[in-house]
Amino acid sequence: MFQYSGKLTPIVLTILLVSGCAQQSGTPPTTAQIESLSIQANQGRQEKAAAQLRQWAEQGMPVAQRELALLLQHSPAGYAEARGWFEKAASAGDGEAAFNLGEAYYFARLGVSRDAGMAWKWYEQAAQHGEDKAALMLSRMAKYGDGTQLDVAASVKWLKLSSEQGNAQAMFLLSNAYLSGDGVERNEVLARSWLEKSAQGDFPVAIQALAMAAEGGDLQLQKDPDRARHLLKEATEERRMHWNVAR
Repeated sequence: MFQYSGKLTPIVLTILLVSGCAQQSGTPPTTAQIESLSIQANQGRQEKAAAQLRQWAEQGMPVAQRELALLLQHSPAGYAEARGWFEKAASAGDGEAAFNLGEAYYFARLGVSRDAGMAWKWYEQAAQHGEDKAALMLSRMAKYGDGTQLDVAASVKWLKLSSEQGNAQAMFLLSNAYLSGDGVERNEVLARSWLEKSAQGDFPVAIQALAMAAEGGDLQLQKDPDRARHLLKEATEERRMHWNVAR
């Protein structure tokens, strides 16, 4: 039996617990277990964690393939292998892996040249698997004809999908589209609805815009100076919080 007189680090303990449970039950690790191990591996650059992720990836687990790619992408020496694992995971239906490939081709990362057409391909696959940020990127690309034909209606279609998937920034942009009639029939009711949803998602610009609407009685809202002041205060706090996190 294995004996160890020293202290087990959290990452080693996690590996032992996860791999031990998987071996005993005969079932693969859960997504949460794989991602938890990956987080600790990224924080401590632990070789044992990377080895375990690689083992699971080689066994064909898409989440492990994606997480191994995320670990490998920290070093230029790992770019090519990271792309390979992202592609395997994306081909198996992992939306986050597809999104990372879209980012790589759009922003010329992971050792590839910028290729908006390839970026579109991977973003589209990611969006179809629930990645709201990918749908938002597709909306921008369609609006400006970047990597695809310029198509304002298609831009709004992707904006709606991103909004429905919970992206607060997309909700704000969709509100603006309904307010201005850009690519969609003008509709103040829907503009207000999406603006309020965006504000509820803590998007600072939306909170500020809603405050101005409440102050001026726009978007079919009753004038409400008290609500406007409260919203402006909230917007300031959200901006400060996002600024502190960004630093």
